[in-house]
Amino acid sequence: MRFLSQRNKGGSTASNRSKRLTEATMSVELKNMEYAVRGEIVIVADKITEILESQNKNTYPFDHIVYTNIGNPQSLGQKPLTWPRQVLALVDLPAKDGVDNPLSLRIFPSDAIERAKEIKEKLGGGGTGAYSHSQGTRFFRQDIAEFIEKRDNGIKVDIDSIFMSNGASSAIHMILTALIKDSTW
Repeated sequence: MRFLSQRNKGGSTASNRSKRLTEATMSVELKNMEYAVRGEIVIVADKITEILESQNKNTYPFDHIVYTNIGNPQSLGQKPLTWPRQVLALVDLPAKDGVDNPLSLRIFPSDAIERAKEIKEKLGGGGTGAYSHSQGTRFFRQDIAEFIEKRDNGIKVDIDSIFMSNGASSAIHMILTALIKDSTW
């Protein structure tokens, strides 16, 4: 971003103005998009929750709000997915205490151990938490590309077109940051 900002410091040209994101140039889908995680529905739901938690419990024909917009199934009572957590634990454990420990088969399923070994190898033997490529670790992007190709009946996916994020909010923030130069755009 710094490089782009410095290049455009001299003012905008007609070419730059035609590339600007404005209401006239943005997609209709972007204009009509609603962000349910923090939108109007959540604001109303929060107000209703306050009412239900106050003295006015009989105001509505229900006693609580179920937030289904956040994408957190555990908040709705779903048990956490065990296998991914087992793999992550094994990846983060030192190999001698996890994937290479003969006793780990008493605690972890063999497929979780094998996947953790594969991930540890691709991460260079370390665990998670280290900085990686800004698009995400190539190994994981390759897995994503293969999943999409299988799901979409063989349509090829360029892994360099895959950008991993920390969730939808993070991805939306990155895209908007890339599209919007400053408050005049």
